[in-house]
Amino acid sequence: MQSSAALRRTVSEMDFRYGIHTIELFHRVSKKDFNKVFHSLKSMNFGSFYPDTTYHSEKGLTKYICTSYCGQGVVLYLYQQVRSKNKTKKNLASFIHFRLNPHTLLHEIYSPKKVFTAKENQLKSLDKEMTKLLHKIGLNCDFEQLTLSRIDCCLDYFPDSQNWVDEALRVVRRSPYMKKYELCTFDKTFSNHKKKNAHSWRIYCKTTTLTVYDKTFQLMEEDLLEDYDAPMLRFEVSRSGAKFKRGLSEQVKGSNKKILKTVMDESEDTIRSYMEMLHADLPFVRYSDCMAKIETVKHASTRKNMRLLVKKLSDCKCYAQAVYNSKLTENQLRTVRKQFEKLGIQPITLKDKSEIEELKFVL
Repeated sequence: MQSSAALRRTVSEMDFRYGIHTIELFHRVSKKDFNKVFHSLKSMNFGSFYPDTTYHSEKGLTKYICTSYCGQGVVLYLYQQVRSKNKTKKNLASFIHFRLNPHTLLHEIYSPKKVFTAKENQLKSLDKEMTKLLHKIGLNCDFEQLTLSRIDCCLDYFPDSQNWVDEALRVVRRSPYMKKYELCTFDKTFSNHKKKNAHSWRIYCKTTTLTVYDKTFQLMEEDLLEDYDAPMLRFEVSRSGAKFKRGLSEQVKGSNKKILKTVMDESEDTIRSYMEMLHADLPFVRYSDCMAKIETVKHASTRKNMRLLVKKLSDCKCYAQAVYNSKLTENQLRTVRKQFEKLGIQPITLKDKSEIEELKFVL
């Protein structure tokens, strides 16, 4: 299989690209080193350094945020150990957390629609630039001594129209997902929360967050893009270290560069597996086209149940509610799903008036 690193192909007039957008790392430090970094960052006359008053730790840690290196794609979070008066309690080590956009660090300019592809030369540059930054803030360590704790890999779609993005979000939010995942939405505390929810969809569990969102809308909402330029949909899988390190050899686990290269090389298969979990590996067709295909199924009772599920999915905003409203048994639902797989289409449909005849996430 072709490596997905630097992969940007055109299939059915659709450009798409795999990449890594964000990584997170941390480093445990002694009290002496923490104080050294703390005073170094506090004395800077650019960016900001402040305590996070919203952070609450049951483990007695105080959190500080440093934005002085935002221009280089790095935000620092300092977690300071507060010694417990209770001598029976074990004191935690202080640590420094780095949230990093590798593409920005390497190019010294924020390009909101660009991603990191973990090529050999990029990995060497990342090691060099991050090590340089560590020394600058007063840490006597290098990039490879940090611990990778999160990697966001993504698949970006570049369709011809905004309509494709809107339809993609409409159908994906009706997709089924495993019970261990929870739906995450913007509530009323967020300004423009209804529009934000219309342009994004997110589910999460302990180790993984899956987000599908209108990247152009997000950038404009955050004032990172002045004017609408082109439609773009991002399918993003954010995994903790416990998840992305699973199955890696000890040799790979021992190197941050090797981990990033492996995650990038496997990103196509990784994202494909999450699409299969959502049943988004099959194409979505218009409502009437779906109903017409159902008529080719042999058994009348199965056809009836398939039509029922399609109708309920069109009427409801989520898969679980549609299934509940259909009153189909588990066996009936399993039979219906198998038949849709045989037909090679989704029971979730596009609107008949949609400009798009067929929508595919797997290209």
